[in-house]
Amino acid sequence: MPVKNLPVAEAMESTPVPHGPRRISRREFLTGAAAMAAGLLVGCDSAAPRIPDSDIRRPDVIRFYPDVPSRVVHTHHAGVWTGTPRGDLEDDALLSTGALRQMLDASITELTGLADAGDAWAALFSPEERVAIKVCTYGGGRGSSEIFTHVPLAMAVVDCLQDVGIPPEQIVIYDRQTAELEGAGFTINRRDPGARCYATGYEGSWDLMGDNIKLASVLLQCDALINIPLLKAHGIGGMTFAMKSHYGSFNRPQDFHQGKIERAIAELNALEPIRKRTRLTIGDALVASTRAHSSRPYWTLDVVGDAILMSFDPVAHDTVGLQILNDLAAGNRSIARIAEKWLKNAADLGLGTNDPANIDVVELNLG
Repeated sequence: MPVKNLPVAEAMESTPVPHGPRRISRREFLTGAAAMAAGLLVGCDSAAPRIPDSDIRRPDVIRFYPDVPSRVVHTHHAGVWTGTPRGDLEDDALLSTGALRQMLDASITELTGLADAGDAWAALFSPEERVAIKVCTYGGGRGSSEIFTHVPLAMAVVDCLQDVGIPPEQIVIYDRQTAELEGAGFTINRRDPGARCYATGYEGSWDLMGDNIKLASVLLQCDALINIPLLKAHGIGGMTFAMKSHYGSFNRPQDFHQGKIERAIAELNALEPIRKRTRLTIGDALVASTRAHSSRPYWTLDVVGDAILMSFDPVAHDTVGLQILNDLAAGNRSIARIAEKWLKNAADLGLGTNDPANIDVVELNLG
C-alpha cells in the first residue's frame, strides 16, 4: 500500500497547529514541551465552543474506495507517554492530553484534506447531531490488568466535538456492560451534565447469518458513530480492532465466534445502522496486545506504542492495523490467516478495501 511519510517538520507545514484557546507558533510546537505539559493546547472546558463557518458539504469530505484510494492516517507522537505504561488503569495518568489533541487534529486535517482542524471536525459533525462513541472495554472489571481503549483518548475526541458546538449531553460513550466500562476507567454518567457514558441496552430485530439479533440502543439513537477500538490479537478472529469491536454493539456476540466469525464480522458491519452511522474510525495503538489468553486477563500489555490510526474506511483501517499487529507479533501467521478472511468478506460486501494497492497510508511523526 502506498505510504507517505511526513516527519514532524513537514507534517506541521501542511497541518496547522491544533486550535484551542491559545495558539502556538510552529517553533513552539516543535520545541515547547512545557506548553503541552501544561495542557494549554486543549483548554476545551475554559473556551467557548468554536463553530467554524464553512460551506463544505460532508460528501465532499468523506471519500474512500472505490471513489478514491482509502486513506489511513497513522500518527505517532514521541511525547504521548510521560512515563512507562504498565498495562493497568494507572496508565491513563501517563498520557499527555496535549499530545493526544495534537495527534487527533493533525490526523483529521490529513484525512480530510482541510487546512484547519476545527473546519475538519465541523465538516464531519454538526451541533444538532447526537454522536455515539464506541469504545473497547471487554473483559474489564475491578482490579483488571487488561488493556482497553484509553479514557484520555476518548475524552480528547469528546473535546474535539464540543469545540465545534456539539453539547456534551449529546455525546454518549458506550460499550456492552457497566462493570466493564468502569473497569476500564470510564466514569458512568447517565443524566448529569457532561458527556454521557453508560452500558447500552439492545433493541430492534436484524438478521445476521439467518439468526435474529438486536442492536445497541445507543447506536440506534445516534446520528453519527465514532469507533475507537484498541489493537489486540484475538484467539478466534485473529485480530480485534474496528470491525470486531462491534461485537459489543449487539446482544448475542457469544453465538457468532467459532465457525462463524469470518462471515459474522463482515455481515454485522454491513447492517445498515452500523454501516450508515459510522462516520469516523480512530484506532488506539498507544499500546497493543499480540497474544490472546484463554482465561482472564485475556489481553495484557505486550507492546508500548505511540500512535493512533484514523480513517473513513473501516476495512482499510483494519487492514493497516493487521499489518502493524502482524509485524509486532513477529509475523505470527495465525493472527493474519483468520483476519484476512473476514477482511476480504467485508471488502466483498462493499464496506471498504482490503487491497493494499487501494490504500493510501500516511505516516505522521509528531513530537
